[in-house]
Amino acid sequence: MIEHLGFYRARAVVQDAIHGIIPINEAEYYLIQTPFFRRLHDIKQLGLSNLVFPSATHSRFEHSLGVMHLASRVAQKVVEVSRRSSKVCSNLFHECSDRVYRAFVQVARFAGLLHDLGHLPFSHMLEDAVSDLVFNPAERGVSGEGLLRGLGEARARISEVGFGSKIHEAYTIYFTGKLIEIVEESGYENLGVLLGLALGSLNPSLVRVSEELLEDLGVRVEACRLINNIISSGIVDVDRLDYLVRDAKYTGVIYGYIDIDRVLESLEVKVEGDSVVVKVPPKGFQPVEDVFDARFKMYKTVYYHHKFVGVQIALGNAFTQLLMEWDDLQPKPHSEVLENAGDLLNPVKLSNLIAGGLIYFDDVELLSMFKLMAFKGSRRGRRWAKSILHERHLLPVSLIKRVDEVIAEISRAAGGHVNLIVQELENVANDRDVFEGVVERSIARKARELGLDPSEVKVEKTPRKVVRGIGGAPAGIAEASLYIRMLAEVASTPIILVHAYSDDEVIHVSLYKERGRLRRAFVDELVREVVARLRA
Repeated sequence: MIEHLGFYRARAVVQDAIHGIIPINEAEYYLIQTPFFRRLHDIKQLGLSNLVFPSATHSRFEHSLGVMHLASRVAQKVVEVSRRSSKVCSNLFHECSDRVYRAFVQVARFAGLLHDLGHLPFSHMLEDAVSDLVFNPAERGVSGEGLLRGLGEARARISEVGFGSKIHEAYTIYFTGKLIEIVEESGYENLGVLLGLALGSLNPSLVRVSEELLEDLGVRVEACRLINNIISSGIVDVDRLDYLVRDAKYTGVIYGYIDIDRVLESLEVKVEGDSVVVKVPPKGFQPVEDVFDARFKMYKTVYYHHKFVGVQIALGNAFTQLLMEWDDLQPKPHSEVLENAGDLLNPVKLSNLIAGGLIYFDDVELLSMFKLMAFKGSRRGRRWAKSILHERHLLPVSLIKRVDEVIAEISRAAGGHVNLIVQELENVANDRDVFEGVVERSIARKARELGLDPSEVKVEKTPRKVVRGIGGAPAGIAEASLYIRMLAEVASTPIILVHAYSDDEVIHVSLYKERGRLRRAFVDELVREVVARLRA
C-alpha cells in the first residue's frame, strides 16, 4: 500500500462493487465513523425506488466513497500535468511542491466525500417535498401554528446560507460546519481547514474561503474552482460517472454502463485564458459520448420511470401528512428532543441532534415513523403510510406510462412533424386551463361514472426533460460531436408524466381497479386536444 494518500497516511481499503479497491487514509477513516457519515449508510441512493427496482438498495455512503475515489484520480492527473507544466502549476498553486500537491488532492477527496452529506431520508425522492414544505407550506395544505413556526425557523436558517439547485446543498453546509467543530479535537493536522476548503470548493457561490487560508496551504482560488468542476461540472463530472454506473448496476438496467477508466484516461488538463480546464480531445469523444448516452437512457428508464415518480408523489404526501399529525401520534416521535415536527427540517437543530447521536433522520427512522402513522394516524395518514409500506395498490395511478406512445398516437391521427407535436403537447401540459379541461373531460367524467366525487380525485402532472441543452458538456466536445448534438435534441423531448390519486383509501382503490380505463380515457382526450390544435 502507498505510504501517503492525499495529506495523511494510508490506513485501510474498502472493497467497492463498482471501483474495486478504494484506499482511504487515517483522517478519512476517522470521518466515516462520525454520526454524519454513519447516517449515510441508511439513506438509499435512489430513495424508495426499490419498490420499482427491487435490488436498488445501495446507499449514499457507498456513492460518496466512489465519488471521493474518482475525484482523487482526476486530481492526481491534474498534479501530474502540473509537475510538467509551470503554466498549469502557477495558475493553480502558490508553489509547486509535494506538500501543496497532496493538499490539493486531499481537498478533492474531501469534496467528493462531503458532496452528499446533507441528503435527508430517501435522497432526491423526498427533496422536492422538503423544499415545498419549507418554502411553500400553504401549497401543501400545511396548517398548525407550531408546525408553521418550526418550518418558518427552518426556512430562515436555510435562507441564511442559500442553496443552489437542490435544498440538500444547504443542509450539507450546516452538517459540514458542525462536523468541522467535531474534528477540531481529532488530532489530525489541518483536518478542519481542509474540510472547510472542500466545502468552499463544492459551494463557491455560498461559502467564502479565506485568501489567507488558501495562501497558507499554497492553493489558489482557481484550484477550488477546478475541484468544483471535477465533482459537479455537468456531464463528465465524477459525481455523474459514479451514480450512473452504480445505479445501473443495482437497478439491473444495462444502459448506464460507462468505461470510466477510458473516460478518465481521455481527459486533458489545459490552460485557457486565466483558467485551467479539463478537456476531451477528439480521440476521447467516444467514451464521453457513451456518458451522454447512458445519462439519456438512465433518466428515461429509471429516474423518470412512471412508477418511480408515482412513489415520489406518495412519499411527499406521506411525509407532509406525518408532519401535520406529529403532535397527535402516540408515542410522539422524538418528543424529548423536538419541540415540533418542523424542527426535523431545521438544519441547525438537526445538525446538533445528529452530532449527539440523538437523531439520524435517515430512511430507517422515517420508515419507523410511517409505521407508527399506519397504525395510529388519521384515516388519511394511514392511507399514505400504507402506500409507502409496500401496499402498491395505494400508490398514485400513472395515466401516462410512456409519452413516446402518446406522441406516436398523435402522429398517426394528425401527421405532421414530431417537433410540432412535441411543442403542442408541451403547450397543452403547461396551460393550466387547457390541461384541467382535458382532466375534466376524462378523469372527472370517469369518476362520475364510477359513482365517485370528482373533487376527491387529484391529478398531478410532472413534466421532465433529460437535458435542456449541451452547455454542461466538456469544452469543445459539444461543438465537435455530431452525435452529442443530435442526442441532446432528442433528450430535450419532454417526458410528461401524469398521476391520479385520492387521499381517501376507498376512493383510491376504486380508481386503482379501473386504472386501465382511466388511463385510456385520459390519453384519448389528450390526443384529441393536441390533434385539434395541430389541425386548427
